[in-house]
Amino acid sequence: MLFATLLLSSAPAHAAERFEIRGAYVERAGGVYTLNAKLNFQLPEGAQQAVQDGARMTLDLEIVVHRARSLWFNETIAALEQHYELVYHALSERYLVRNLNSGEQTSFPNLGAAADYLGQIHGLPVLDETFILPQERYEISLRAHLDVRTMPKALRTVLFWVDDWRQSSDWYTWPLKS
Repeated sequence: MLFATLLLSSAPAHAAERFEIRGAYVERAGGVYTLNAKLNFQLPEGAQQAVQDGARMTLDLEIVVHRARSLWFNETIAALEQHYELVYHALSERYLVRNLNSGEQTSFPNLGAAADYLGQIHGLPVLDETFILPQERYEISLRAHLDVRTMPKALRTVLFWVDDWRQSSDWYTWPLKS
């Protein structure tokens, strides 16, 4: 049943089913720059069914802070990866979102609520303010993508041919205000 659903759902993704970063900013609090972002996180129908059938999916965030240089390549000041796992727990009939970096876990009554939670990043520590020099220019870049490598091997083989499952946002870049 799951394989049939995956194959039938291999039509091209609609714009609303893409991962995209709608907005992001950092703020300084207690000597640390923290990230706040809004992501468009809507799983294609086949992915929704796979999660409901017990497949684990991972949302990965890549965050990079560069010092902008005019006569040379930008210098990477910090690079951070944040990983979130989405899984359906059949016994409790709840959707679980686990922060794989911290181990923190939150449960939701439905997939829509879990996806909404994943789409709102609040107060994620990115960089200590001691790394930022006031006279320099800095940029922050953020990208999100769905990692299907965490799925069972049999599903990954089928998903190789399904473009919907290889979703990744473009880099979203903005200047860091010190």
